[in-house]
Amino acid sequence: MDTDQKRMVLVVEDDASMQKVLSISMQKMGYNFAVAKNGREALDLIESGDISPDAILLDIRMPVMSGLAVLPKIRIILPTVPVIMLTAFGDLDTGLAAMKAGAFDYLVKPSSLGKIRETLQKAFSYREIVEMKAEEERRKERHRIELERKVESNYQELGDVYDKLKKMNLQTAYALAETIEAKDRYTQGHCERVRWLSSLIGKNMHLPDEEIEQLEYAALLHDIGKIGIPDSILNKEGPLDERERQIIRMHPIIGAQILSTVEFFEKAAAAVRHHHERWDGKGYPDGVEGERIDPLARIISLADTLDAMATSRPYRTALSFDEVLQEIHAMRGTQFAPDVVDIFFATDLDKMYLKKLQEEISKKKNKS
Repeated sequence: MDTDQKRMVLVVEDDASMQKVLSISMQKMGYNFAVAKNGREALDLIESGDISPDAILLDIRMPVMSGLAVLPKIRIILPTVPVIMLTAFGDLDTGLAAMKAGAFDYLVKPSSLGKIRETLQKAFSYREIVEMKAEEERRKERHRIELERKVESNYQELGDVYDKLKKMNLQTAYALAETIEAKDRYTQGHCERVRWLSSLIGKNMHLPDEEIEQLEYAALLHDIGKIGIPDSILNKEGPLDERERQIIRMHPIIGAQILSTVEFFEKAAAAVRHHHERWDGKGYPDGVEGERIDPLARIISLADTLDAMATSRPYRTALSFDEVLQEIHAMRGTQFAPDVVDIFFATDLDKMYLKKLQEEISKKKNKS
């Protein structure tokens, strides 16, 4: 019995003898209960707030207001409360129709005490799951709003960035890229390598010059939104927790909003917003897939991921270049646009990238 929790069941039944049977059943199972003779009485009880049912047993055929008539009204007022229809043997089709209209289950009258108990317990379990999911969604929404507020509060600190973007040229873009890398010490040279490789891919895909220009800006500034992310998260040793992952996943949105303040950066802004989207739709921040991903972002995505895998980060060491290339092959059509992967390998850009990376490593060793 559920005597510890004292569940409340609303019985809606016009037949006096069936009311008595169901009332005795509720008493034997240890549930609180209330009785209404028709749908109208049930609505009055619910709307008055006199009762707060955990489940409702609702007869289909009643005078004044039938079960089928009152069901949608109950679902609006009490969306998480399971409704179990009470149907005569000849009304099974009607009971099934009621389930399609939002009822949780149905019982054929008369039903045994065991069957009533089993159905009610399933209904209570269902309600707990639904309410847990609803609370989780509410929690996520509250967290999303909180993150957006934090991002908005950071905009005041980004005023100098907006001023620079209004006078944007490639030299200024480089300066901003250096600002990003100064904030994230593990990505030195990353923005320039992503710009260099993205530009080569775009040219081999025969993009127009004006698109190549926007591609270079977007690639160079793809991480500009990290200016609004706390240093403690960017440079954290080890894996991020869920809250930190959600914060860092805001950087494409922040970056796109920054770039969108300059009219001729419209295409670059879209590419920055989508550079962490995946071909299969499992990326972020918008979860778009395939051709819905900005075309320039598809190129930057490969260049960005390749360089990230080939260089060390706070949470892992660099992969071998053979492992990197295997991953790129494996993620063709899942993470990456197939045509971008094909161009990358068909034009020997893998070899050109490796040579560039080795030269940079050699220069660093000579300086040290």
